Order: sequence, then structure tokens, then C-alpha cells
Amino acid sequence: MKKILFPILSVLLIALVLFGTSWALRGVAQANARKEHMRLLKTVLPGSETFTLEPYTGDDANIRSVHKGENGFVIETCTYGYAGEISMLIGVSSQGRVTGLTVLDLSETLGLGANALKDHEFLAQFLNTGGDVAIRTGDADAFSGATGSAGSDDSTYVDGITGATVTSKAIARSVNSAVAYVTGADADSGATSWGG
Repeated sequence: MKKILFPILSVLLIALVLFGTSWALRGVAQANARKEHMRLLKTVLPGSETFTLEPYTGDDANIRSVHKGENGFVIETCTYGYAGEISMLIGVSSQGRVTGLTVLDLSETLGLGANALKDHEFLAQFLNTGGDVAIRTGDADAFSGATGSAGSDDSTYVDGITGATVTSKAIARSVNSAVAYVTGADADSGATSWGG
């Protein structure tokens, strides 16, 4: 009986120690996640140090959350790409210009759409744009998210990721949604008036 009781008690003691350690470290993990989120907010909206989470009541399904900074907004978006959702943070100045963007998470095809995580040249094309971004393809395509007509002076065309047109267009839709929130083009959102 003692031969069985000792291993059982040992396993229970180890389980208790592991549970206690994970419970104690939970707060550290949450604090680190908050710190990393704040770092990303400051990166995509340079010049802002504090952010206030604002409620989003609009109809744009791409927008997940809105963080107001001193000189603009950081909009968290989530759009559907080729293989799944693409989650992003997009900084937009009070003047309606994209100040930075980062892809938080995606599950696109490896070697193609997944390149959006690290293709800085592709993402840099969106900087300083003011909405109506479209992906340059052979044909004008409303799926890109641009509201201007084909060849319109209002559209800014950027080059997509080779072999990942759907992913590229999903990112363009996210950028357009973020800018529309700040400029008030997302009329049902309760967004601030033009200029922040």
C-alpha cells in the first residue's frame, strides 16, 4: 500500500506546485501582454504616449477596436483574407493619414500571403495614404476596398504581394476602414469629425 501511496502523493504535490506557479505567473504574462500592446500602439502612431479605448458603434465589420491617442487613432481591424482572418493595428493621424501599420496575426498560405507579416516594402506603401487604397492589378476591382472608380484620381494604387492578391486586398480594406473611421467617412460609426 505504501508503494502506491507515495507516488500518488508525489504526483499530487507536483501538480499543486505547477498550478500555484502558473497562477502566480498569470499576472506577469498579462502585464507583459499589456506592455507589448502599448509598445505597438506607440509604434504605429508616433507622438502619442497615452491611449484611450473608445467604443465603436459603427457598421464596419472590419473594425474591432479604436484607441484614441493625442494626435490620432489606432484602429484594430480584422478582415478575412485567403485562408483566414488578418488582424492588424493601423495608426491614422488626426489629419486622416496612415502613420503606421502592423500585422498582428494571420493564417495565410506560407510563402505567399503569410509574407504580409514581414514584407516591409509592401506595408510601407500604405504609409501616408489617406484612404481609397487599391491594389494594382490588371483590372479595376471593387473587392480591393477602394471606393473611387477605376483610374480615379482619388485612389492610391499599391503593388500587392506576388501570388497573394486576396491577402493584399484584405489589407487594403483594413487600411481603408481605419482611415474612414478617422475622417468620418464611416458615417454610422459616431467617428469624430474630420480632423480628430
